Amino acid sequence: MPLIVEPDTLGPYAHPGSDPYPGPCPGTGYDFHDRTVSRHLVHRASVSEVFLTGWQATGPYDFLLGAQWPRLHGFYRLPGDRYHDPVLMAETVRQAGLLIGHAGFGVPRGHHFVMEDLGYALGEEGLPGLAVAAAPTSLMLAVACQDVRMRHGRLVSLRVHAEVTRDGLRIGHGSGQLRVVTPASYERLRGRRTVTVPRPPEPDAPELVGRVQPADVVLSPTLRPDTWLLRADAGHPVLFDHELDHVPGMLVLEAARQAAQRLQHPEPVVPVELVTSFDRYIELDRPCYVRAVRERTADGRRTPVLVRLLQEGRTAAECRLLTEPVDGPRVPVRRDAFEGRPAVPGLLPLAS
Repeated sequence: MPLIVEPDTLGPYAHPGSDPYPGPCPGTGYDFHDRTVSRHLVHRASVSEVFLTGWQATGPYDFLLGAQWPRLHGFYRLPGDRYHDPVLMAETVRQAGLLIGHAGFGVPRGHHFVMEDLGYALGEEGLPGLAVAAAPTSLMLAVACQDVRMRHGRLVSLRVHAEVTRDGLRIGHGSGQLRVVTPASYERLRGRRTVTVPRPPEPDAPELVGRVQPADVVLSPTLRPDTWLLRADAGHPVLFDHELDHVPGMLVLEAARQAAQRLQHPEPVVPVELVTSFDRYIELDRPCYVRAVRERTADGRRTPVLVRLLQEGRTAAECRLLTEPVDGPRVPVRRDAFEGRPAVPGLLPLAS
């Protein structure tokens, strides 16, 4: 595999071999947490929304990545600010797949990535492993690429599986399936679309969905207690970091999280496991409904929730969450949400 370095005006990062050292690599001075990678490598417009801070190839299909979370993120945060929001793990894994596609496999800038599924599960430490400290949280991601498909020397698709560690301790893992779409193919698929985004409907009460600001609420109430209208605000600085012609995948995850919280109000809960699969694009100019139902469980502290997003009568995305109280106790690791995920997911440009 040819070595592809990052297109950074400050010069390329070094990729000094295969020693997965979680800091400056001995003899090279390479620091995985010195600065963020180029925002173009993770399809972000704002540098502040880039969480990856370094990378090296450790094998043909294996990579070591550095990441850093701020002490408090303006959007991804939990009540009380004692723990980092686990959904940050999904966004970090999403960015990892994009970076590896561009920097590791040479996917040209301007190509689109379609993520067919995305998920994470916390490790044995649970939420305490995500405790907010007095400094930003530096992470290491050991990423293995699976089911790699190439055509004429070009990447077609792959699955990334990331083991996430903090100070040498495993705090969770995440996985995502990506497909590469050329600009020409994307135009054939989507056409030259000029989308007029309607004004977002009135939000649900922020305290019902675990939010403080009405602008961060992505659900609007309906006459059914288990169904909401998806509230897509194209002006949101995080969920719509750059212009899109469809609902972004991280908005789907946020809708699922808020729906699960709404079902369990007034107890504040957090998704310690989440897996999302996607069937089709969710259009910005058409109503999309979010429907949630609790599933049965023998665990009195952890509650599984199934969330479906429906547009024009068809399922566009499906999310399975396992929630627990924000201050819940540690529980033994068990069979997690990655097992039994849908085998043939559809397409939604989660990573665009």
